[in-house]
Amino acid sequence: MGKIHDALVKSDKESKSPTSAKKASTYKVYDRKAKEKESSDVIRTVFKNSDVDKKLVSLFEPQSFEAEQFKHLRTNILFPISGKQPRSIMVTSAVPGEGKSFVASNLAVSIAQNIDQHVLLMDCDIRKATIHSNFGFDETGGLSEYLSKGTSLSSLLLKTEINKLTILPGGKPPENPAELVSSNQMSTLLKEVTSRYSNRYIIIDSPPPHLTSETNVIARQVDGILLVVKSGSTDRAMVEELLEMMGKEKVLGVVLNWFDMSSMKYHGYNKYSRYRKS
Repeated sequence: MGKIHDALVKSDKESKSPTSAKKASTYKVYDRKAKEKESSDVIRTVFKNSDVDKKLVSLFEPQSFEAEQFKHLRTNILFPISGKQPRSIMVTSAVPGEGKSFVASNLAVSIAQNIDQHVLLMDCDIRKATIHSNFGFDETGGLSEYLSKGTSLSSLLLKTEINKLTILPGGKPPENPAELVSSNQMSTLLKEVTSRYSNRYIIIDSPPPHLTSETNVIARQVDGILLVVKSGSTDRAMVEELLEMMGKEKVLGVVLNWFDMSSMKYHGYNKYSRYRKS
């Protein structure tokens, strides 16, 4: 656990450094490959602003309707009406293609833009990792290598210039994803990154629980769950089944994605928030 702690401390120091304190309106990521040659135990970044996914509306369109909805979601998480704040939040979906990674990425950016909060965005969909590409990174090692090869955590963390946002990418798809993510090492990692700091939020992008067994394991170890569904597509019975499977008491809400803003006729479920993937 000491190594995990050291990696997180290094991430926080990078967040506070002058070179990482850039405004979102002038967002870019940069390259630290030269420093990697000096040390294998560094937090890596890359450049190329054009590679960052423009669907990060919380970053590129902070005044848009979509970005405002993520701010509302952020407020509901940081200031719950009842109970304590969920520190670790798993974002998943009923089936692939509903936008869970889009929601996880934008939520992480929105929380990191808050004054006092640090965010670790973990890509636990190691069968088909995408979080790194959302932020303009090439394919790289990540959670898979940490769990299967014991690679140093701090050498895998990706630091963006979004202040206080660090990414743990999924890494190369392994042959045994269910066993790795369900391992004791994974449980230890989740406990450590969640409990170490009171101002750190852990956002976890996880595959659909109907398709993979490891998501249900993660669900039992997080404080809260967000379920992403696609407007006009996801079967309501499937949603209700997932709510029962994961435990309604842990589900913070259901996020309606791909909502058609032109209709504005959707009335939805009580706990649904409206989002549209542009």
